[in-house]
Amino acid sequence: MKVGILLPTNIYFAPYSRLYTDILDEANVEYDIIYFDKRDMDEPAAYRFSATVSTTDGMLKRLWGYLRYSFFLRRVIKKENYDKLIVCGPQIALFLYKFLKKKYAGKFIMDYRDLSIEQRFKSRYKKILSISACNVISSPGFRRCLPEGEYVLSHNIRMELLEKGFAEQRKDMSHHLTLIDGKIVVLTIGGIRDFEQNAAIMQALANQPGFETAYIGRGEEGADVKLRDLAKKESIENVYFSGFYKKEDEPNIIRRCTFLNIFYPRKMSHDTALSNRFYSSLIFRKPMITTAGTTQGDYASRYGVGVAIVDNRNLCRQLHDYVENFNDEVYERNRNQLLNEIYKDCQTFRNAVISFLKDER
Repeated sequence: MKVGILLPTNIYFAPYSRLYTDILDEANVEYDIIYFDKRDMDEPAAYRFSATVSTTDGMLKRLWGYLRYSFFLRRVIKKENYDKLIVCGPQIALFLYKFLKKKYAGKFIMDYRDLSIEQRFKSRYKKILSISACNVISSPGFRRCLPEGEYVLSHNIRMELLEKGFAEQRKDMSHHLTLIDGKIVVLTIGGIRDFEQNAAIMQALANQPGFETAYIGRGEEGADVKLRDLAKKESIENVYFSGFYKKEDEPNIIRRCTFLNIFYPRKMSHDTALSNRFYSSLIFRKPMITTAGTTQGDYASRYGVGVAIVDNRNLCRQLHDYVENFNDEVYERNRNQLLNEIYKDCQTFRNAVISFLKDER
């Protein structure tokens, strides 16, 4: 058997592909990764389609890019004659619908990680979901925006990381919040985007005694540059910026913070998603700063693993209160309960993929 994994973006920005390759490697199933090189990164893979497409481009330009990519995908799939496909992203599926219906009905997984152009083509996307073997979503919040039906929840975290989190917990049953030189450090790591919300966090803590903010990672749409300019303009001294970092350095970077920042704007795409930082917060025992009324905010509030805020007013007081009232036993118990829920979802996802591979249709 040979499987084609179709990615809608660069491999670097699709870490969820590892969730599938881990299972395929374990099952000794051959596969190819085919990806859309939007940022000219030239990552190693079986097949690469190169064309510059940005999130700031207009709808027509983005659609044209995916249309061209879909032609490329058809050629590759016909050439390789894959037995089954894993289609990641509705952008790809919308343009491949007729091809999938004719050649791969019941032989592909539809993987959904972010709200996208399918919100404008709901009828067509519903048809795609009806011909797939399995429909996967990365957040329970997406059910609000998708047709009713059966969905398998696939969290954006690998099983080995979850198991590592449990192992660390067994070694050290106590936990205390990390303060660096007595200061509360708020970290934003990974893709730096949503300038207004990141600026709100930075400004709320600007030059406040006992606080530091750090922005480490690549900026999207120039958000990191704008933040640097704002910090300089407003003479904010308790902020640290660093660009690209090696993925293997991420654990040590996260361990040196108090809170992980996932304060996002209120829009449906952000309200419904679960970010990579959400899982990092749980694995590394770093309480999260989230947006109230969102899927992440609901988790943070329900399990007490962070704070959910509406805006940046009184943020200093809220963080101080959380630190002062922090109870390590309660936090560990709640964190463990949430991690167990996630682990069960991951097992269900793994079983669904294995069943898909074994199905001889």
